[in-house]
Amino acid sequence: MEITMEGYRPYRKMAGTCRTRPRRERRITWNWTESEPLMDGRYQVKPLRQGLVESAAELWRSAYPELYGSPHEFLFDPGQVEKMVALKESWDEDAERKVYCMPVVEELSSARVVSATVLTKFERNLQVEYSFAATLPKYRMQDLTDELRKVTRMIASSSGAEYFTTFCETWHEITQNWCFQEDWKVAGIFPGNYVRWNGGNQEYRGCTVHFYKFAPEAEEYVTKPEEWRLASGLEKIWKALEEVNRRGV
Repeated sequence: MEITMEGYRPYRKMAGTCRTRPRRERRITWNWTESEPLMDGRYQVKPLRQGLVESAAELWRSAYPELYGSPHEFLFDPGQVEKMVALKESWDEDAERKVYCMPVVEELSSARVVSATVLTKFERNLQVEYSFAATLPKYRMQDLTDELRKVTRMIASSSGAEYFTTFCETWHEITQNWCFQEDWKVAGIFPGNYVRWNGGNQEYRGCTVHFYKFAPEAEEYVTKPEEWRLASGLEKIWKALEEVNRRGV
């Protein structure tokens, strides 16, 4: 059924401080990107293929076990990964249809995934979330993620998205510093945002730092603070965030 909004109106007329545009179809498509072999030909960054699905699931279990029991636990299950993540063998279809994209660092001699990231698309919102990054413990601190992050940015920026978001665990300041260095803006700290595993039969609610950025020209369509109506005290919070975002770390 086609929905028509004739006869309805917004709760409050906005966009007096920004541009507007006609409504149109919104699409986000994962674009195929991979790097040349790196570190003397030992590794290569590429999107996930079917033969690496088991290894990718093992990576997430080993490198990010805190996801156990969370909404993202599907990354631990090869069957769910194959079902939900865009794969090389069916790329043309998956790039349009599947919500998740997983660039991986493959160790070429062993055909093993040693590091990976996950991108999530929210197509109707023209939004891509940089959801996760992880590296097997023995492969950390070897600069493998530099090229991985570069490829991940290329896939996200060429997807058709105009709004990018990410979050970092409050126990992982390395990724928080990456965000500052790569010109992300702080959106806030979300206490208790996700259920996290704490080993054995124990869990807790983890806190996350959230960041955002816009594609070129997208910010022209964002309402400005002068037309917002913020509850008492929130204006001070916004100004504090703006100060942090101007100065960085």
